[in-house]
Amino acid sequence: MMTKLTIAERIVLHLSRYGTQCDDGYNIPWDLTQDGIAASLRITRAHSSIELKKLRENGKVDERQGHIKGGKVRRKSYTLTPAGLEEAKHLKEVAKDEGIDIMPMIDMKRCDPDTIWKSVDEEDRDALGLACVLRCPVPRADIPETAKQVIPTDVNGMIILSDQVKKNILSVADDERLRSWNSAAADYWLDRDDVQERLYHLVSAGRIRDACRLVVNEKEKLLYNINDDLFDILAGFEDIPEKYVLDVLPVRITVAIESGDLDASAAMIDALKEMDGELGLLYSADAEMKKGDHTKALSIIRSVGITNRFEVDLRAAGAIGHLGNKKEALDLLNSMKEAVVKTGTVNGLDRIYIQMADVAAVSGDHDSSINYLTKALGVTGDEGKRKIYALLARSYGAAGMADKAKECASKSRDLRP
Repeated sequence: MMTKLTIAERIVLHLSRYGTQCDDGYNIPWDLTQDGIAASLRITRAHSSIELKKLRENGKVDERQGHIKGGKVRRKSYTLTPAGLEEAKHLKEVAKDEGIDIMPMIDMKRCDPDTIWKSVDEEDRDALGLACVLRCPVPRADIPETAKQVIPTDVNGMIILSDQVKKNILSVADDERLRSWNSAAADYWLDRDDVQERLYHLVSAGRIRDACRLVVNEKEKLLYNINDDLFDILAGFEDIPEKYVLDVLPVRITVAIESGDLDASAAMIDALKEMDGELGLLYSADAEMKKGDHTKALSIIRSVGITNRFEVDLRAAGAIGHLGNKKEALDLLNSMKEAVVKTGTVNGLDRIYIQMADVAAVSGDHDSSINYLTKALGVTGDEGKRKIYALLARSYGAAGMADKAKECASKSRDLRP
């Protein structure tokens, strides 16, 4: 009766899934290398090497050099001989007769998470957990070594844990471990200039004060890269410390508005009005402009008397432009531009040019819109270029310049954090 497969039998069954598809020696799957076999079976590379040597000596496995799919160098790979295929067939027949599912024994993706968890040494669990909470591909070399090869990589050394495997493993971890792994992941991104990923892990780790400080310090970078994921991350903030509320809440409102969730933004705007009525009105105007009611937005803006006239006038110019008063809008923006230039800095100049481009585009003047956006590129930081290239792609498209639109869209994607 089959109660447990040996390592050698698991290797034979693993290799049987690939047949003889690699006879040409090109585009060989990573799973047929020693590292790939070790990762699939959750054993060490050394153990994989020992067992493969025995299988070769027994005439069940062939070893050859070949080009691994996605790789630039030749590596050893392994396939079954006719004798190996015959043994695999026999093992499958026995398993079928006894009603045993062999896939979880040879494929990490199919394995019960408790089984994976119990097969990993205690000191290796934190490394595996860290690899599972990280959402972006990272080099295996960045994660602590493990006794068993439970963190699979591709031919370039990048971790390739599937979403399903990650979900399975994380499902058996307690809350304390999950917070610890996310905290380590947040620290991983500290020096790697990915603000959004660091923010995600800080929130997931329950480090809300650190998350708030990050939002305050990197506000412009976050707002130049608004997306649905950022909206979800900010929605996860709970119990924001009082000292950070007036800094964090406007960012959450802006992201909610730009993401199109006006119900969520309305509730937050009401909360903001209770703390700062004038500031709340400003964001209320933003929501009206998102709805397309620029008349109401302009009425609200003109009722705002806060000292930060830059924010008020920038919004006013946008509303005026959308109401068809291009000259009035551009006159106001040019006045703002002159005031900024007199300060000897370029702070806010990119936002003025972007608003000018929007006013021009609304009036159908796409050439001027492109000109303003090009000027914005020259005065913005790295975080602003992605958004501006995306806007340029739209303007070039509207102007019928498809090649330039495609080029700018590509640049915007390449600048993704």
